[in-house]
Amino acid sequence: MLIPFTFPAYASIQDASSPPINVIESDSNLEQTASFVSWRTENGLHHTAVGSSKGSINVFSFCFTNTPNSDSRARPTLALPSEHNPPSAPSSSPSHSRRHSRSLQSPSSLSFNQALINVSARARVVSGVSREQVEAPKNYVDFEDEPGRLKDILKSNSKPRRTLADSILPSFDRGVVIEQSPAPASPTLLPVLPNLPSGTSSTSKNKDDPKSLLSATNSPTFLPESLSAPPSPRELSTPFNGSQFRGTVKESIILDPCGHGHAVSAMRYIEVVNLLIVLQESGNLSAFDMRDSTCVATCECTTTRSYQDQFWKWEAIRMVPTGDKTYLILACASSSQPPFAETFGLADEPRDSKARLNMFELSVGDPHGVHQTRFERLASDVWQVDGPAAGIELLMNDADGSFQLVYINSTNYLVTRYLTIIPAYEIRARGRSFASSPAHSQEDHRSLAIPNPFKAFGSKSVESVAHLGQNHNSGTEQESISPAIATSNLGRVRLGEEESHGVVISSPEFLLEGITARYAGLNERIIGLAWSNTDIMGFTAGAREGSLTTFAVPFRSRGKIQGVHFMDDEAFVVLSDTISHYCLRRVDADDNSATTFPGTSLITQAIQMMTTSCGPSLMLSWSRSSPHEVLALRQLRSGQKEILVHTINPRQDVSTKQQHRRLWRSQSPSSGTILGGATLMSVLPVELNFVLLGYSDGHIRQTSLPCLLQRGYHAQSPPLSDFSPISGSDVLFDKVSDMSLPSSILNMHLVRNDRTGERYILGGTDDGGIAIWTLESLKLQARFTPFIVPLMRVAQVLQSNETAGPLRGSLLCVSGDGTIAVVSIEGFEMLYLIPGASSPIARIYAGGDDNNRAILIYADGSARVWDVESGEFLRATTEEKAKELVDAGGWINISLDKSELTSISISMLNGSAGTVSLCTLLLSLDRFLRYTSVNVKSSGLALSSSSAPSNVTLSQLRAVLSVLLTPGLSPDIDEICENRLGTSPSPSTVGFASAHATTIYHYDHPIHAWSMSAKVSADRVLAIVSVLRTLSLAEELSQDCQTVITFYSTSLAHVVGASYQAPDVAYLATQWFDSSNDVRQAAKTLFDAGIVRLSDEESNAFVDAWQHHLPCLQPSIEKESAKSSLALFICGYMAAEKYSLLSTSSLTDISKSIALYLHDESSAHRGLAIDLCARGFKIWQHYIDAMAMLRALYTLATNTRKETISAQNIGPQARLAVLQIASSNTPLFMTTLTLDILNPKTLDQRKAVMQLVAFMIRKRPLILYPNLPRLMEAVVKSLDPNSTASRDAVLDSATEIIGHVVKTFPTVDFHMATQRLAVGTSEGAFIMYDLKTATQLYVLEGHKRRPAACTFSPDGRRLVTMSLEEGVVLVWKVGSSFTSFFNPGAPPRQGHGGSLPFKTLNFNVGDEANMTITGTLEWVKFEWPAERTVRLHIRESVLTFST
Repeated sequence: MLIPFTFPAYASIQDASSPPINVIESDSNLEQTASFVSWRTENGLHHTAVGSSKGSINVFSFCFTNTPNSDSRARPTLALPSEHNPPSAPSSSPSHSRRHSRSLQSPSSLSFNQALINVSARARVVSGVSREQVEAPKNYVDFEDEPGRLKDILKSNSKPRRTLADSILPSFDRGVVIEQSPAPASPTLLPVLPNLPSGTSSTSKNKDDPKSLLSATNSPTFLPESLSAPPSPRELSTPFNGSQFRGTVKESIILDPCGHGHAVSAMRYIEVVNLLIVLQESGNLSAFDMRDSTCVATCECTTTRSYQDQFWKWEAIRMVPTGDKTYLILACASSSQPPFAETFGLADEPRDSKARLNMFELSVGDPHGVHQTRFERLASDVWQVDGPAAGIELLMNDADGSFQLVYINSTNYLVTRYLTIIPAYEIRARGRSFASSPAHSQEDHRSLAIPNPFKAFGSKSVESVAHLGQNHNSGTEQESISPAIATSNLGRVRLGEEESHGVVISSPEFLLEGITARYAGLNERIIGLAWSNTDIMGFTAGAREGSLTTFAVPFRSRGKIQGVHFMDDEAFVVLSDTISHYCLRRVDADDNSATTFPGTSLITQAIQMMTTSCGPSLMLSWSRSSPHEVLALRQLRSGQKEILVHTINPRQDVSTKQQHRRLWRSQSPSSGTILGGATLMSVLPVELNFVLLGYSDGHIRQTSLPCLLQRGYHAQSPPLSDFSPISGSDVLFDKVSDMSLPSSILNMHLVRNDRTGERYILGGTDDGGIAIWTLESLKLQARFTPFIVPLMRVAQVLQSNETAGPLRGSLLCVSGDGTIAVVSIEGFEMLYLIPGASSPIARIYAGGDDNNRAILIYADGSARVWDVESGEFLRATTEEKAKELVDAGGWINISLDKSELTSISISMLNGSAGTVSLCTLLLSLDRFLRYTSVNVKSSGLALSSSSAPSNVTLSQLRAVLSVLLTPGLSPDIDEICENRLGTSPSPSTVGFASAHATTIYHYDHPIHAWSMSAKVSADRVLAIVSVLRTLSLAEELSQDCQTVITFYSTSLAHVVGASYQAPDVAYLATQWFDSSNDVRQAAKTLFDAGIVRLSDEESNAFVDAWQHHLPCLQPSIEKESAKSSLALFICGYMAAEKYSLLSTSSLTDISKSIALYLHDESSAHRGLAIDLCARGFKIWQHYIDAMAMLRALYTLATNTRKETISAQNIGPQARLAVLQIASSNTPLFMTTLTLDILNPKTLDQRKAVMQLVAFMIRKRPLILYPNLPRLMEAVVKSLDPNSTASRDAVLDSATEIIGHVVKTFPTVDFHMATQRLAVGTSEGAFIMYDLKTATQLYVLEGHKRRPAACTFSPDGRRLVTMSLEEGVVLVWKVGSSFTSFFNPGAPPRQGHGGSLPFKTLNFNVGDEANMTITGTLEWVKFEWPAERTVRLHIRESVLTFST
């Protein structure tokens, strides 16, 4: 379990006079923006994600600081259909449209299109549209609630009287809803159109079924210059006039890996499931849950590190929905230059026009955590198309569910190919012979429709796949890869035949920058837009090949086009320095609106409706969740960045007035130079109390983890030159390097001289230099400048590697361009310099026949062989040939991995994405607690001594705890933490670490820390409780720690309120499996508290979601899977706590699953089964063989074979389970115990059970006390002399048991010489056994109440018994006599008639006789001072009797 800590106080060192620097905003200013995406949630809040060129993402949230007095009455709003028209998209749902419109009811969010719905009353009754200003409407009409009125209006007009409003009314059978205002709204003045041309008419279809919001098909001729300026309307109250927005950096996401070459090249937000899809140029594809910005899924676009002689930059994402929670994602890459291409003169080389593709299916997880969000790779690495990555689009046809790949190839032709996805089981069944023949291909395709996870494929797709085999030998002009090659090895992706529709771009000066396309009309044609930096070209393509028509888009702007987005089938928006809205209309050759007469040739026109100036911007973002607003990211001359939102004002001429408001502006300057100070450039954690920081002033500074987390920048700290190792509360660092380098220290590496054992720091500077310091004193030992780009990696060759030749005892310093500087660790001399290559180094081998060779293997698959001493380049080869040479022997692999000399408890992030990433360390909580718990336990109570080892450990625990806690929720808890536990408010922050990303949270109130998501709450409270449990090992802190644990476990919901996100129980269960014992116990505590907090409905839903994955219901290969064991954990403990809510079938399945793991000797989850047995044995015993379960526990509790010892610690766990079951279900326990002693299946079983009895006697004697007679009878019978083998096997165990019983229980005594055993019963009788014959001799019945003790005389001829309740001591003759031969089974004659004892002695000790059974075991005992004298001890009383 990794916990990321960020310590911004050490990001820079500055003089007291300098203003404080906001690290987050400073990072935002300095980083180059690579991608920008925005969205709007249902509560009306704007959110943006800004991706950097180094692999980090800043997530912003914007909200109002006050609420203006605007008209709160509802106004008609319009829900636009989604871009690809998914059948299940929520925008097509009326209910969703109404919900979404409420979030857009403020006047600032109304768009031009919404304003145009307010049609004047006159326009409905007058033929044509005049140029005069129209009258405002008197009311609004809700056509959803009054369909009859709509029909009457349409039927009453015998001739079409179409206005602009008529042409843009939505199609009602597409689910677009116009909402009614409850009261008349403010008057709206609209621009008007010229009169319709004479002779223009529409068919009845055009009248009854208007196409869309901006239907060009059914609209009259509309020219931009026909818009007339309306008079000034009544002023509206708008948010951007009356309220302010407050923007904050909500989260910082640092991807893994990050740094140079890992830019966030593309992002797409999925509104329905609140996921952000992120693509890095290096090929990492990730999905983030934007509730808490945590990474929930990740995958690689390539299965290899790189491609032979080619570098690829993944830069585009295309996505279509295929189901309620499944999405098809296409990732596109273009050829790119290698890192540091300028160094090798490759920057100006022409790039390949091909694009590489890969496809994934994204499956969104469920809320109960049963199914995780995941990517499934569908295609292989060989998929390429002959065209740029920016010119590729993926479409889905709603009518038949087919997919189509649309792209513009290298010759500017528009190419379409139908695409099908083959289910995984079909791939396994048919191998790779899918397209062998037309008949076979068609038959196979039909088989997909039965369980196809996607929609049914259309007939076109069938034909395409069917003809795949026919055309596999015919190439095309547009693509150099034949269809056979392109489709034979694409995994589950199958491509149909290419269809070339014609040339889209005819101008050689048109450099394609992007493309967008969609199905239009009734999905019978494709309409699209392609753009360069300055121009836009539109196109439409029908179903048949060669049906392409193009149309020009009038566009003028000084800035670069940053995006073009369809708002619906016939409206789109262009983002540049101006935001331009267009509508599309289809006309005939006479420029009349399109008709439905066959044979009519139609022309598509793009008409600019309006334009809004937004000024130059770094990035622009338009989202479908807020279609009337565009967010802009700008950078000012001062270096500050700001985010603005541009909103179209529907009440005024937006071409003359801009409507925008600033959402956020950074507060700190962008300059990285700090006056009189230094900036953090690198971090090296050596140990918990030894962390090195490299700064831009060329100094290395030493500090510790507690200082990093707890110490903030002191306003009166001395100047940099005054820093020294002297002690003082105001000194930030423990030690500073002796000399300052003239350049920044970008990275540090720890190396060790294996001959002397001395450790050194090897650092790389930004001028390509290398410097070496001693670790202890931080004194500079040597400095070189061998590189032109900075040092990246360091490898060390030990002196013991004899085959390394001249590289023995040297350091291999690898720069970013692959150049290797070989430095001797003895004397620190530069030995050799090996030139670099255009690709990063992957592996290094040294050795060869004369131990003088080095093989360098690069990431692009190439390899070079060098002579080390002479520096001669011998030959170039491939990776495969190099491996063959290495496999022949005589070579060693020089590891380029991170040094193992650094701390294992804290680590750095994988790469650097700015100051925030440098100020973040990952703490391995498991290792940290394992280390600190040992120190705290070993120190005992020596907490007051400052020199005690525990003092340093406690300071580490307190520092970590100070960051994890959220002070401000409870004054009482804050007082306990600060005054008793020793914590203090920390300037550091804590985040969430997932497998491939680290999220750092920034919040200004402690409540927000518990309001993000259930997973984040669970992660934080688990860390808090785990650290507190370790801290409680110090006895003087134990009670206070428990108080704080109780508060964070049970009271947060009450303190935080309705926004509280309760810890995710599924996440806690997962941590129980994945963490060490210190964290497991905390996870179990919180899990138990979590299931108690769940309501009955939530508990049932939780079990219903998980119970289908119980081990007993899975195939053999899945029974041990992580999901099955997790299902048993969740359902088992839920049933143990709330069994009355569960059905009989559920309880049966849970019980069977427990038994399955318990009886499986190879199971890795027996510990879970044991714990569940102890927790709910009374429940499980009704559904499975309870005695078999007990016997399995007996075996596990006594098994001491070394091969059975595991990390789960099964033996002690099973013994604790046996003790718990014995306490709660004693009758069944004793029955099973005695039966197994008397009738075991094997001798080992009998021996194990008897060992268990000995354990029970030591640990739980009171459980066995009422059942001693049964137990001892079974033990005696196990010693049957007639079964020699059995007696010999259990003799030692039986002897041990008898010895423990006699020592523990006063009512049992054994005489060694006569081998007699006397056992008292609760009824007052004593049973006499002969162990030589393993038989019962007789029963002595003299007491009428429970006896308390018995004892044999030294000669074995007397037995003295005593009862405290009766106050009597009885003396029995038990020696052998003549009458015993004639009356076997009868006690010896006592000296008088009847069965009375030989002597009866009364006593009275008063209140001392009043004691419990436990008291009798401790305070009653006999001793024999003489042959016939016995002394009885009862507490402090001593009685002496003659026998």
